[in-house]
Amino acid sequence: MTQLFSFDIFDTLLTRLVIEPTDIFKICGDRAMRYGWINCSASSFKEIRINAERRSRLFCEGGEASLDEIYREIADTLEVEKDVINKLQQLELEVETEYLIAIPKAYSMIEKARKSSSSASSNVIFLSDMYLPATFLEERLKQHGFWQDGDLIYVSCQWRKSKGQGNLFLQVLEDLRLKPQDLVHTGNNNHADVEQPRSLGISSIYFGDANPNRYEQICQKYAHTTDSITSLWAGISRYTRLTESQNQKTLVIDDIAASVAAPILTAYVIWILQQAKVKQLARIYFLARDGEILLQIAKELAPKIYPEVELRYIYVSRQALRMPGLTKISQAFWGWMFDDTDIFTIESLLARMCLDFVDAQLFFEPLGYPRDRWQQNLSAKERKELRAKLENHTLLQEKILEIAAQKREVLKAYLLQEKMLDGQAFGLVDVGWRGSLQLSLESAFEIFGSRNPVGFYFALDKPSGGLTHKGEVLTFFFNLNNSIGLRNYIDYRYVSAMEVFCAGCEGTTLSYALQPDGSVKPILKHVHNQPALDWGLKYFQSTVITFVRHLVTISPQDFNINYSPKILREALDQIFLAFTNSPTRQEAEAFTDCPFFDDPNELYHFYWAMPFRLRDILLYSISRRESFNVHRNSWNEASLQVSSTVVKVALPIAIAQRKLLKRFKKLVKKSLNSF
Repeated sequence: MTQLFSFDIFDTLLTRLVIEPTDIFKICGDRAMRYGWINCSASSFKEIRINAERRSRLFCEGGEASLDEIYREIADTLEVEKDVINKLQQLELEVETEYLIAIPKAYSMIEKARKSSSSASSNVIFLSDMYLPATFLEERLKQHGFWQDGDLIYVSCQWRKSKGQGNLFLQVLEDLRLKPQDLVHTGNNNHADVEQPRSLGISSIYFGDANPNRYEQICQKYAHTTDSITSLWAGISRYTRLTESQNQKTLVIDDIAASVAAPILTAYVIWILQQAKVKQLARIYFLARDGEILLQIAKELAPKIYPEVELRYIYVSRQALRMPGLTKISQAFWGWMFDDTDIFTIESLLARMCLDFVDAQLFFEPLGYPRDRWQQNLSAKERKELRAKLENHTLLQEKILEIAAQKREVLKAYLLQEKMLDGQAFGLVDVGWRGSLQLSLESAFEIFGSRNPVGFYFALDKPSGGLTHKGEVLTFFFNLNNSIGLRNYIDYRYVSAMEVFCAGCEGTTLSYALQPDGSVKPILKHVHNQPALDWGLKYFQSTVITFVRHLVTISPQDFNINYSPKILREALDQIFLAFTNSPTRQEAEAFTDCPFFDDPNELYHFYWAMPFRLRDILLYSISRRESFNVHRNSWNEASLQVSSTVVKVALPIAIAQRKLLKRFKKLVKKSLNSF
């Protein structure tokens, strides 16, 4: 039995750098307008092109119009010279050529088909429901390495028959004298490439990798309000994720990195560079560790936006900066010391105070906290009691200020080394959320006599302890300090997700050490952030950077970054909400071993999507627990996806019972008060 293989072309072998094919027409309109060929807007030309195709189909057998026939309709509408119409038609072919890219996995499909073919020639057949000429499509297949001598191509506009109607398949069978069972067809359209050939007895294979995923579809919906920018970005996301992954987990990580994290982080960094250029900043410092991936993105984009700026990475953390910036013991200091983490021990408190165990015994044991209790997780009540005792402990506070003064001198040497105190205008880049690192640095700058920075943040809540930034503070997504942006509350889903997206490959910075040669070396908790690396952080970061490189290098001449990326925020927000509110089972599973560090000194970590525990849910239902989360930064929607069936059944019952219990308590209290 002779067996041949046929393939759809668009979104099976080749795809475009835009999601919506008709956005090609707008790009043509943009160029034609610049060249002076048309006097209408690019958007108007796009509509003219769409309508011309629709009308031309009315006059063609089978409704299959050719490009020549479509441009005959455009000529009738625009009433311009024939040479202009010829230029416009040629322009469309040029733009299609620029925007067509090969789907990497398609090469192995074609190779496998050629090897599996029982035909002596091992040729394949290419089928397309398309208005573009067969000769043009053949050239594109040759250009991208899919065509070999002896292959055949069938295009609907040439034969006036289509895959969708099924008669293009019948034409192939007739021409090649094949039986339906002798042909195997592969394509991305359920109807035209799968159902229709199967109805004719032809075997079919669905290959939908290049079909837009749900995030890319959301991005595309905003093309009309973003001048088609989001269509290009969605196309870049698609192209980035189409590389072959090692396994199911890396496939999911690849999708999320390319379609969710990369667009959000890239838009943020474009905005940073644009603002830095406006303010003529000499340097931008990306703060460890959130700044690690942001700096990598900036290095790819800066040559296109602000090549004069110096990009630097600086090792800082709340732990490394809070103590050196401390000149007086305030409520803000105690707020930091007793920051409400899930696990809070005296050992973790001592790490925040930079107090060694020998000195600590002199202060804590007389207060009733012997050494053998220092690893005990303190309850909310115990934390409050300990704080009250320490707030009135004068000797301890003097010791803390002494330690702070020592660390301040080493910090000054480090900042001098990193050129942060040379008087030039500079910016700081962090994700958010209260700008505490900038506050700590500004305290040090005030002592050192240096200028204050411009702080760049994804989003900001109001600083704790009544503190305010001395330097300028700018935000991309929202700023609750001056009531602007896309949220009027701190959205903790963004907090946890951005912490994961911007995780670093090294451990957190604990302090600084003066070296014999006078240089200063950051002291890290760990050389490598091994839990994150084990999860797949390097792979995640690599995919994000691949997206950025594609955006910069593969995007054709029509790509520019002169627009404000803030116009993309609504689209990016909807992508983010789709991801966090309704993760798939596969997405949730991919993050079950993704670490989340809750403690500033990284004494422990949780995982972002840990399954819910039945015990926690039962305790929550009877008000013995304030939450059923495994930890306060958990991704609840993903945790539910990976939880057991028993937990999934018990959780809504527990929530309902908790509400009833609260209502009952209110009624009892109201009744007692009435007596």
